Amino acid sequence: MRIVLIVLGVVFGSLALMVAAGFALWSKGELVVTRTQQPRTELTLKLDNSAASAIATRDLFPAVRDGLREPRIGFAAISSSGDAIDVTLADGVDRTQALSRLHELAHQAGASADKFSVAETDGAVVRLTPTPAALADATKGADEQTIAVLNHRLEGLQVKAAVHAAADDTVVVTLPGQADPARLKALLVAPGRLSLRLVDTSARIEDAKAGKLPPQSELLSGSDGTPYVIEKRIVMPGDNLTDAQASLDQRINEPVVSFHFNPAGTRQFARVTGENVGRPMAIVLDGVVLAVPVIREPITGGSGQISGGFTLERANDLAVMLGSGALPVPVTVVAERALER
Repeated sequence: MRIVLIVLGVVFGSLALMVAAGFALWSKGELVVTRTQQPRTELTLKLDNSAASAIATRDLFPAVRDGLREPRIGFAAISSSGDAIDVTLADGVDRTQALSRLHELAHQAGASADKFSVAETDGAVVRLTPTPAALADATKGADEQTIAVLNHRLEGLQVKAAVHAAADDTVVVTLPGQADPARLKALLVAPGRLSLRLVDTSARIEDAKAGKLPPQSELLSGSDGTPYVIEKRIVMPGDNLTDAQASLDQRINEPVVSFHFNPAGTRQFARVTGENVGRPMAIVLDGVVLAVPVIREPITGGSGQISGGFTLERANDLAVMLGSGALPVPVTVVAERALER
């Protein structure tokens, strides 16, 4: 009897372990165990590096501006035209000295190649164009920053994914089986560009819909389709955001997104809100109006809150996107496949 009980205990114990590992099915008198684990998903993302020249120009602009200020070489204007920098020399400036300084800036210390070429014109304008070496650096930097942003967004949602660079400006993202691929795809490819812009209260919505818009404004919509006439000028970009969190506001009983600026952003936010008390200001993300609060007083604490009838999931996604920063280049999903093992 003791031997029989031991054998039965071993048999039933083994069956319990097998059922715990998956669903048990009978087939031709045999116990077959099938696992219910969902397959992982592999996404291939394409990075659009066609804007490398604009990125290189943007990166070079501060060095050129500050490099001309240090030796007090006078310039009437310095502007970026997208793929080049135009420096307009002031009247009476020693042209030879100015050109010499620009060539010095082009060949930065420790660099193996010039960062930009210097092209003279008949007038006072000197055009600086990024070199192939600068374009290559800009592309590499944009790729690395894109991967960092993607990782940050996935970590913000507590998704344990693998992200690595592949050939031909592509990035491969492997998602775990329990992830929601549709939600994550939307989050990964979203540009994430936040801007604060003033509402044009002088324009009527009906006129804007009819195409009668002031040249300084444009017609945008909220996520619910509500139209707004918004000034094109960005009074404050989202570059200085340091943190964003989703929470439930007990006063209005709905999810909100709270955000915080760094010291430079705090000062700029205080100035912008101080100069526009009483005016409605649009919070715009990727061309969609999230909210239009009215500025009641100068906001000097460097923080704000966005509410717009969000679901908790939408508020979390927005907080993760804002906290991760914008993608430096456009990203699209070009392939998706299931990984069985």
